[in-house]
Amino acid sequence: MGKKLVTIATFDQAAQARLAKNALDAAGVQATVTDESLVAMDWLLSNAIGGIKVQVWDEDAERAVAVLNETLGDPETGTEVSPEELAAQAEAAEPDDAEGPPEPEPAAAPEDQYAPVSERDEYARRLVFTSWLGLMFPPFAFYAFYLFLNAAFGEGVLSPRGRYNLLVGGLIVIPTFALGLILLKLFFTA
Repeated sequence: MGKKLVTIATFDQAAQARLAKNALDAAGVQATVTDESLVAMDWLLSNAIGGIKVQVWDEDAERAVAVLNETLGDPETGTEVSPEELAAQAEAAEPDDAEGPPEPEPAAAPEDQYAPVSERDEYARRLVFTSWLGLMFPPFAFYAFYLFLNAAFGEGVLSPRGRYNLLVGGLIVIPTFALGLILLKLFFTA
């Protein structure tokens, strides 16, 4: 006969169900929380589906109920632990540094990953976007050309990414700007 899950407790709030699961895990009883996502999406469904369920293997059910009664109280006899009491216990407890896995050291980030973006880099980034718009709407080509001049000859350092954006934007904007000038000349001379 295979194992099957049985529901040992139901809760209206996900935090309460997680507290029960954590208590069971601490006691060495495998537990799972079901319908948590459904109730989180629409809490009005909690009554319709029977709340958020804490389930354990059928062979561990009696032990799990005893663990929950011991840690969270017994709702049938009225000895339920209040949230204030749980908060007071959590604040009074000393942190267990010996338990739990050691915290991993943060990975070393590349030096320029969080470097502030220069004004020229910002012009180059906007140049790429605006030059594509200039292909569809010729008036944007003039603004893209302005961005190109600021990115190419502005003050500050241009990062490798900024140089790439300048190259791509320049390859798009210079022909588009020239075409825009030709169209303006034809429009005003006709």
